[in-house]
Amino acid sequence: MNVRLLGTLVVAGTLVIGGALQPFIDNARLHASAGDNTVPSQTAIDPPAPAGVGSHPVSQNASTGVGAENPTSDLPAEWKKGYGPVDQAAPLDFSNQPKSVPKNYVAGQLYNVQVYKKYDYAGLLGQMNYFATSLGVQCTYCHNAGNFAYDTATKKIARTMALMTNNADNKWISPVHSDYPNYKVSGQVGCITCHAGKPRMDVKYNVIPVQYLQYNHKTTKQVGYAVNSMYSASKSLGVNCLFCHNSADFLTLQYYPTNQIATRMWKMVDDINHRWLPPNVKAVTCYTCHQGNKWPAQMVAASLDQTPVTPIAAHPEVHLNPGAHTAPGPGMQPVAAPGAQ
Repeated sequence: MNVRLLGTLVVAGTLVIGGALQPFIDNARLHASAGDNTVPSQTAIDPPAPAGVGSHPVSQNASTGVGAENPTSDLPAEWKKGYGPVDQAAPLDFSNQPKSVPKNYVAGQLYNVQVYKKYDYAGLLGQMNYFATSLGVQCTYCHNAGNFAYDTATKKIARTMALMTNNADNKWISPVHSDYPNYKVSGQVGCITCHAGKPRMDVKYNVIPVQYLQYNHKTTKQVGYAVNSMYSASKSLGVNCLFCHNSADFLTLQYYPTNQIATRMWKMVDDINHRWLPPNVKAVTCYTCHQGNKWPAQMVAASLDQTPVTPIAAHPEVHLNPGAHTAPGPGMQPVAAPGAQ
């Protein structure tokens, strides 16, 4: 057999087998990372997830000031039990509570504040009011009315969500604001961004893991998943394909800033679902925040400041015609198409 032909067949066979095995490889990597204590993309501003959620134990983060003084290892069990409203008649068990939780609670004093440490009593009360409005609930949904410092199952989940939104803002949203100033939208993600006045969110236009979108040699089945995910993104943002893609080259993916931002958002959704939510809960999609809008309909001043703000694009025109704004900027360096010199 001709040596060149044999070499070509070997290369082709390798690609085919690699494409077929890639889903299993990705799955193995995912499970392996779940038992690891590091995340490749973790940065100094990335607070750890609570113990039992994702792969990180909770610890104080010097750069953000967030963390939990009493890490709990039973959080997944709390998720499985469901959450809120809190049973106000249930007896209080102080054996598994932080030392900062008093048995004799005195109203007007701060106890057991683990995330929103920058606020005084009045300021923290304002943040709690925003939480209640964002979820459409009363204080007793998370708290025991006789001892607001007491850690209920629902309150511990709410604390995890506060850490999660702070992580999303620091690790994903703020870098987009910095790297793509013309495309930034005022505000950060908070409770109201996803919940929009409801304690439980509807899951619409579910998406596939980002690993499939990033893998260049897809099997036919994976290509189908990717196309379905593009449809879900389109419906979630109320746009068509040309909002992110150049119709002359769908594959290079380097021309439009909107495409590059979307790639980051895919990774953010994947990070949230795999790192911050329990294995049996995969609730976050593009629709969760966008709900049919180019940018999220509701945002907050900051993750640790839940004051609602109206999302306003710095330059709305670039969202209407992204192809007209392709000049390179920080974080956006065009990459040549495959084979180009």
